[in-house]
Amino acid sequence: MSSEHGLHVMLSYHWDNKELVSKVYKVLKSRNIPVWMDIHGGISFNLFQSMADGVENAAVVCCFMTSKYQNSRNCEKELLYAERRRVSIIPCRLTRDWEPSTWLGIVTAGLVWIDFRETTDANIDIKIDKLIDQIRVVAGKQMSCFFPETPSIESTPTICLNTSPSTLYPVLPTSIDVSKRNTSDVNSLMRASSIDSTKRSNALISRQHQSVDNTTVLQTPPPVPPRPDKALIRERLLETGVNKTLNEIESIDEKKENSVPLSSGKPDICEISMQNQTNSRSIPDVLDISPAINANDKKRTGIIIDYAKFRRPPRIIGDDNDEISFSCPSGVAVSKTGLIYVADQQNQCVKVIPLLGSRKQIISRPFNRPKGVHVDELGRVLVTEHNRLLILDNELNLLKAIGDHGSKPGEFNVPWGVATDSSSNIYVCDQMNNRIQKLDADGRFLLEWGYEGEHTGQFYYPHFISVSGNRVAVSDQLNHRIQVFDCFGNYHYKLGESGNEPGQFSCPFGVCIDANGHIIVADHDNNRVQLFDAYGDIQLILNQETNPLFDFQGVNGLALTHDGGLLITDYKRNGKHRLFIFA
Repeated sequence: MSSEHGLHVMLSYHWDNKELVSKVYKVLKSRNIPVWMDIHGGISFNLFQSMADGVENAAVVCCFMTSKYQNSRNCEKELLYAERRRVSIIPCRLTRDWEPSTWLGIVTAGLVWIDFRETTDANIDIKIDKLIDQIRVVAGKQMSCFFPETPSIESTPTICLNTSPSTLYPVLPTSIDVSKRNTSDVNSLMRASSIDSTKRSNALISRQHQSVDNTTVLQTPPPVPPRPDKALIRERLLETGVNKTLNEIESIDEKKENSVPLSSGKPDICEISMQNQTNSRSIPDVLDISPAINANDKKRTGIIIDYAKFRRPPRIIGDDNDEISFSCPSGVAVSKTGLIYVADQQNQCVKVIPLLGSRKQIISRPFNRPKGVHVDELGRVLVTEHNRLLILDNELNLLKAIGDHGSKPGEFNVPWGVATDSSSNIYVCDQMNNRIQKLDADGRFLLEWGYEGEHTGQFYYPHFISVSGNRVAVSDQLNHRIQVFDCFGNYHYKLGESGNEPGQFSCPFGVCIDANGHIIVADHDNNRVQLFDAYGDIQLILNQETNPLFDFQGVNGLALTHDGGLLITDYKRNGKHRLFIFA
């Protein structure tokens, strides 16, 4: 989102450095410099659109570089998008004895960097001043906050040079009478200043690679360094792994799906007690368990998909002639009493609709951009909204709020899908933290698994989640796959890969798994819903080719009804926003 004052400064950073970058944000804001930061209002209902808006409306992107920033796919995509759009970039170094390499080394090659290493309360203001000075040099002509004041015709001031360490550039006197203006005089003054500044800046080109922190104070601004003259970066370079501390999740990125398990015995996948789970945060070793391993197990109780329901026309709510309307509906759930709960993101509410009969909504309660919704075995309604989880009664009255913004156990960074098991333990897709968190029925932290990556057990934006018996299915959105775990977070198998062929996905969103291990996937960008059996074989595809009534525009959330039917939320930003009911 661009500022009302013009283009903004975008702050790009890794989550570990949010406190330092937040201080930079507050100082820029206090000096009336338009600035964008995700945790300070930058993220709206659509995460990816918000990130794109941040880049597209940026005059300059300040990237706060560390090894974790370099290894983050999210940070990589953000900065490469700025590079492709030719947005100016100012690198800020936060770590000593480390140099950017791979993709980050290419993007920042030849750019003047700002030294934020060993920042303290005593020197942070000086470092931020240097950053502001460089922003003025790189993007001052694009941002109205840096435009000089217009002098009057009675007193045309000369440019004063401020040689203080905190300001490297010429400024105009602030006491100016602007009651009368002469445009020609102003234009002449600005042209003369520009020509003079350009001539003097040529002598500084040899100093481009020096840190601003070590540059001798001059009376003219340093020149804008040349951007690397290179073709668009076509392939993402191999990311180097990040060593995890003993308090973080054990790495499993070297284990492949066909790895020989450390233990050949079949794991006990019943629910463990809270006492045994409280101190457990690491992922056990990947187990070589195929979907068919449990084929001869005793049949579990639970919801089973009724494929016959897909032979009948669906009931569609939200068309133009309907009494109920949605704006970006996301999560959906249904209670045992036949009430449908829809997280209506852009309308910032949760709507309750009867599964059968009347098309009129029963309840609509306001929430802060709700995303996921689920009804547990106790009849409670769980809703994920702005960095927290809400436990509500069936009339959407608040019982308990859980979590806050962060990356510690029990904290969230854009929580999305939510589900529960038969014991009412809660599973949450902590999207921007790229992990799954498991809580007990009262919201106390039990365990977590996953972190950013593309190997088994890792995630790149886990979106929705579904639990049936001992199976936990997670839509791994930007890895274009579904991963299935047990209730401990042990990896079992995956479905899909990137593509538009049967069995492939393009940004899978909603996911459901039934008592027989059949899985339903909302294949968002392919505008279809795919149904698989327990062996991963396709049973059915719902799209417009199957039935003209299945004219999906962006399938989103899924929920199974208690008799094996299916609910689908579907929307396109400038299209229809609907709920499909197969009952």
